[in-house]
Amino acid sequence: MAERAAIPPQTLRVSELTRYLKYLIEHDDLLSAVSVRGEVSNLSRSPSGHTYFSLKDASSQISCVLFRREAAQQREAAKSLRNGAAFVVHGFLTLYEPRGTFQVYVERIVPAGEGTLAQQFELLKNRLEAEGLFVTERKRHLPAYPRKLALVTSPGSQAYHDVLHRLTAQYPFVTVIVAGVPVQGEGAGDAMAMAIDVVNRLTDVDLILLVRGGGAPEELAAFNEERLARAIFASRVPIVTGIGHETDQSIADLVADYRAATPSLAAAAAVPDAAGLLTQIARLHAQLRQAMEGRVRSERRHLVDVNRSLLRAGPQTRLRLQRQRADDGLRQMQRSVDVLLRVKRTRLTALEAQLQALDPLAVLARGYSVLFDAVDGTVISRVDAAVPGRRLRARVADGEFDVEVSE
Repeated sequence: MAERAAIPPQTLRVSELTRYLKYLIEHDDLLSAVSVRGEVSNLSRSPSGHTYFSLKDASSQISCVLFRREAAQQREAAKSLRNGAAFVVHGFLTLYEPRGTFQVYVERIVPAGEGTLAQQFELLKNRLEAEGLFVTERKRHLPAYPRKLALVTSPGSQAYHDVLHRLTAQYPFVTVIVAGVPVQGEGAGDAMAMAIDVVNRLTDVDLILLVRGGGAPEELAAFNEERLARAIFASRVPIVTGIGHETDQSIADLVADYRAATPSLAAAAAVPDAAGLLTQIARLHAQLRQAMEGRVRSERRHLVDVNRSLLRAGPQTRLRLQRQRADDGLRQMQRSVDVLLRVKRTRLTALEAQLQALDPLAVLARGYSVLFDAVDGTVISRVDAAVPGRRLRARVADGEFDVEVSE
């Protein structure tokens, strides 16, 4: 039977252990005045004036703090601190008891140029840009109403849940295929590139979401790998990235068809807003109804006009119209005849009066007579024509009689 491990004679509380470790570190000759070289990451400046950052190399990192007084003493060097830059810090190592973590209290900082990771990033960025992988003109438009999309991320991560929650709330009609991959560490870039290739070959998705939550630059390093960049470039399906926070930028972001600041915003950009669509549909429905009602009114007026035209062009209508025109013509002709008759009658009356005034019989009625030759009827108008012995006839108002010229 195995022997049980012996229990130490003294059991320490956590605070006692951290205090003891802090004592040992701060009284070590090497660690009490140490210089460390590394690449700056996780840089943040607090409102109080203190500066917090990490120094890292290819395999490790350590926390550092530059307090306000030391920062004021070397203002220009403190301002030059930025992520990706290489610095040498001088100070002493201690242990921060509340969290039980090691950190360097920085007393002096010296710039040492760009860090290795930053240099690799810039070199790859420049090379891919020269090849045209970042050209805006070749980037594709996102589908307006995707039916199916692929989510390439770490299953169960905060980014995974944020994206699914946003998609469900904003556009629950889309089908999501999850391509689970590691998003940090060795081999993560290759895994994401392979997932993008598999999604392109074996699915009919309309869009790919490549997302990851925030983290330190070294945790996001997989998104700066060349193979992943070329897989995004070669994808037949548009790709939306949402990697880290708004200030984080990766090679994958530069190649992608659309870059969002966070995973949630990537999901928001990938699908339309269902509530907005419903509002738009209601507005279009109202416009369509208004247009249809206007069209119906217009067609009804047109139908009434056509019906009137048909009635006017029908045989009965045309017959009534012709009859009316004939009646109008007849009445007009009757009026013309009446006018003409009145004119003729007036003219006849005038001529009749004139004729009566010139009628010889009327003169005879007043006691006059007309003499004419009894043989040839020649009117005797001169005395020398009435020669003795010539037989004449005299016409008076009530008849004729013979007259003989004696002298």
